[in-house]
Amino acid sequence: MTRHATELPSFDELMEMAQKRPDELENLRQRMTDDILRDVPAERRRRLLGVVFRVDAERRKAKNPLQACIKISQMMMDSALELRDGILGPLPARNESRLAQVVPLHKNKPDR
Repeated sequence: MTRHATELPSFDELMEMAQKRPDELENLRQRMTDDILRDVPAERRRRLLGVVFRVDAERRKAKNPLQACIKISQMMMDSALELRDGILGPLPARNESRLAQVVPLHKNKPDR
């Protein structure tokens, strides 16, 4: 794996940047994104640029950072489920073959 020129600062430094220097944090995010895209083979770059575009659009539409985080997290979960379905096939609907047969368990009466 290629080592990127822009290294991720410590968590504490990132938190300080978010609180006191958000423009600097945004510049770091853009530089790191560009570093990753620069190393990606051309045939994958277009799709990743689309993902970056969608993430940036969700960030702009969000009313606050938490809303953006939740929406982007949901996008990632949807993508993971799509990948899972592509590998294993879709899960059956709830009312289909996923119903189990319930077997009643009877307590034995004591022999006295």
